[in-house]
Amino acid sequence: MANLIDYVAWRGDIPLTVDPFNDIDALVLCQISYLDAGGLLGTDFKKCITLSEFAVSFRSAEDFQRRSDTGAMINKLSVQLLFDAGASERFGSMEVCGYRALLDIQKEEQFSAVTFLTGDKYAFTAFRGTDDTIVGWKEDFNMGVLETVPAQTDAVEYLIDAMKHIHSKFRIGGHSKGGNLAVYAGAAVDQKLKNRVIEIYNNDGPGFRDETIMSPEFQTVIPKLHSFYPQFSIVGMLFSHAGTYTVVESDQTGIMQHDPFSWHLSRSGFVALQGFDAGSKKFHETFNTWFKELSDEQRAKFVETLFDVLQATDARTNSELESNWLRSSAKIISALAKLDNESRENIMKTMQLLFRIARRNLPAIQNITFGFSPVTRKEKKENKW
Repeated sequence: MANLIDYVAWRGDIPLTVDPFNDIDALVLCQISYLDAGGLLGTDFKKCITLSEFAVSFRSAEDFQRRSDTGAMINKLSVQLLFDAGASERFGSMEVCGYRALLDIQKEEQFSAVTFLTGDKYAFTAFRGTDDTIVGWKEDFNMGVLETVPAQTDAVEYLIDAMKHIHSKFRIGGHSKGGNLAVYAGAAVDQKLKNRVIEIYNNDGPGFRDETIMSPEFQTVIPKLHSFYPQFSIVGMLFSHAGTYTVVESDQTGIMQHDPFSWHLSRSGFVALQGFDAGSKKFHETFNTWFKELSDEQRAKFVETLFDVLQATDARTNSELESNWLRSSAKIISALAKLDNESRENIMKTMQLLFRIARRNLPAIQNITFGFSPVTRKEKKENKW
């Protein structure tokens, strides 16, 4: 089945004036936002370059090899996607600016965003999802513990700044945590700016605390949401969601379906399914039911303990964990043994759930690290949280 690379090959010669911006165009830009553009793009919104120019500068960068190493969790085809999109008529003339990236281990903060001027009188802000860093994954889990995590605050500030300097209507979106940030930022800006946000794209992003979803600010953006999840979603099944959604067919297995390059599409949209796989439903029901029963203090302790165990490996990224899995596993087991009974039981409960699902869905358990038929609006309404 076709993927994002195929889509650019199929539709790259068709400008937005002929075939308007769609769900897959949004995902293409969200995926490109994973690439390290530091030093190649300006951090403000005053000087933009075309995506074609960005692709050329990325390819010719002295540290091209480092920039191309996207880590264990981000598909390396993202680099090829940039080159193909940059060479296409559909994407190449889009302007790009406002690249910002933050990583603060002490604050448990991982954030990045970039803005595209798509050439159809709109801007598109893409928030980067969870990268290869373990602290980035911890911030994902903190979304179920804290009222606001640092990346969400960053996303709001970034969107306000972008809309202050770019006087157009906005589409915003992201993949993984980036989807969560897009929804949060769209809901949190004041009403005047919110009126300029016309669409919000959430691609397998984790959810929110129930209190956040029920807030009046959040409820106002639900009609603008375009939410997409692979048939076996784990990251997107974390915590609570709102609005309608589309389940997308994937050719990967288990948690590896989080990779957008595994999502099936046609020339006009994603290949949609009726609902999630049984394993994804099981995770959503089991983990979230258990997590909601915990007090705020217990939730915080669970997340802190889980990532203390992972950090006992001395790894800072998923790639480092994966590169020496046997040694990392030994350190994880040793760290688990030092926990009190309740903490160890809670951690093991989650890990056992993941591994039970993995046995049914993955060809090899070690692949887990802790870390197109168009869909009509009527069809989307059949899938509700």
